[in-house]
Amino acid sequence: MVIDTHDHGKALGPNLVSGQGFPGSLHICTYDLRGTMVRTGRPKRCRQTGLVTHTHHLLAGLARAHPDLRLAVTQTGASDVVRERVRTLEGQTVLWQGIRTGFPELLHEDGSKHPDRVRRYYETLIDEPGNPLYRSLAAQYAAAIRHAGTPDLLAQNTNPLVGILKAAEFDLLDDFGPVHVTGVVHDTTDMARRFTYVRRRLADPRRVTITLIAVSDAVRRHLVQHAGMPPDRVRTVRNGIDDHTFDQRVDHAHRTGVFERVRARNGLPTTGRMLLTSARRVAWKGHLDVLHAVRLLISGGHTDFYLAMNGAGLVDSREPDYERHLAKTITELGLAGTVFLLDELSDAGLAACYGHADMAVHPSRLPEPFGYANLEAMLAGAPVIATAHGGPLEYITPDESGLLVPPSDPAALAEAIDRLLTDPTLHARLAAGGQASARRFGLDAMISGYEAAITAHRHGLRP
Repeated sequence: MVIDTHDHGKALGPNLVSGQGFPGSLHICTYDLRGTMVRTGRPKRCRQTGLVTHTHHLLAGLARAHPDLRLAVTQTGASDVVRERVRTLEGQTVLWQGIRTGFPELLHEDGSKHPDRVRRYYETLIDEPGNPLYRSLAAQYAAAIRHAGTPDLLAQNTNPLVGILKAAEFDLLDDFGPVHVTGVVHDTTDMARRFTYVRRRLADPRRVTITLIAVSDAVRRHLVQHAGMPPDRVRTVRNGIDDHTFDQRVDHAHRTGVFERVRARNGLPTTGRMLLTSARRVAWKGHLDVLHAVRLLISGGHTDFYLAMNGAGLVDSREPDYERHLAKTITELGLAGTVFLLDELSDAGLAACYGHADMAVHPSRLPEPFGYANLEAMLAGAPVIATAHGGPLEYITPDESGLLVPPSDPAALAEAIDRLLTDPTLHARLAAGGQASARRFGLDAMISGYEAAITAHRHGLRP
C-alpha cells in the first residue's frame, strides 16, 4: 500500500536556492537510512553497509553547512512503497520513500537472490525495452521524484542513477521539468553495461543533466579509462568522516566500559592482543583469507592473540549461507577459541572494539571503493592491514600509515600481522601515521566537493 502522505509524508515544496547557488532542497537516492520514524517514535530498520555510513557522514556535513536544507531520502530494498517522515541520526527530519527491489525474477525458492539472475536483469539486459525490472524501477523513481518535488537529485551509487535515467528514457518525467542528477559512483565491479548506458545518457541532456562524482581516484580512473566516461564529466570527491563525533564515541565507550560487556557476551579472552576484522559478512571482504592467515600464525608459534570478526547480520541476500560457512570453516581449521564471530554490535560496541583492537585486518579481495572501516580503525589508533588496490591506496602509505598486502594471499597477510605483533616500534609508527592520515578525510573537504559539483551542475558548468 501507499501510506497516506497528507500529514506525515509531505513533499519538500519549492526549491529555493541559497545565495551560494546551492539548492534549498535535495533528494538523495541511496541504499538505506538509519533513524527514527516520526509517526511512531520507533527506530527505522536499516541494512547497514559502507554506503549507509557514507550517507550519514554526508547528512552530518549537510546539516552543518546547510541547516535549513530540506531533504528527501529514497532508499532501495523496501518491501513496499512507503512515504513517511524520518528523524535521522544527525537530527534532520526528512521525507523518506522506499523503492521495491525484491523482484520475483531474481529470487530462489527460499527468497534469496540468485546472483546470475541479478546480473542478467540489472546488467546484461539493461538495454532490453521489455526488461520488467527497469520498467518497475523507472516508474517507482518517477513517482518518488514527483512526490519529493525537487529537481535536484543526488544518486548514491550506480543503480539509483540508472533507475532515474530510465525514468527519463521512458518519458515518465516529461511533466516534471528538467532534472539535475549528481551521480556518486562507489562500486565498479560488474558494471560495464550500466556504465555504458550512463555514458550514452551523458550525451543527451534534454530531460536530465548529469554530473558524476567518483569517491576515490581509483574509481575515477576506472570510469575514464575502462568505462569511457568523458574526463570532464567526472570529478573525484573523496569520502569524508565525522572524526570529531567518532572520537567522542570511542572515548565514551572506553569511559563507560562498553568493551567489557562486548567481551562478556561473546566469550572473548581476557588476555592476549585482539585483531579486529570489521566488515559485512560477504565473501569478497576476505574473511577466509584472514582465517587461513591466523592458522599460519598459530602454526608458526603465535599464541598471544585472538581475532574478533564484526558484522553479524550484515549479509548479502545473494550469499545467504556465508555466515554459516564462516562458522564451519573456523571449526574445521581448529580455530575455535582463537577466532570469534561477534554478535550484532551497537555503534558504541563497534567504537569500543576499534578502541580495544591491537590492529585491524581488512583484506578485501575486490577493490574497496573507499573503505570506511579502515579509516575508523586508523582514527582509533589501530594500525590497519589492507589489500593493495582500490581506495586504501589513497590513504595508506606502506610502513608509514599502514600495511598493504596482495589480495587473496593469506601467507602475505600472516607475514604482515606477524610484523605488527613482533615489532612495537613499527606498531607505534603505523598507529600514529594512520591516525594522521585518516584526519585528512574530514567532512569539510567532502562537503565542499559536493557543493562544487551540485552548484556547477545546476549552472551547466563542467568540473
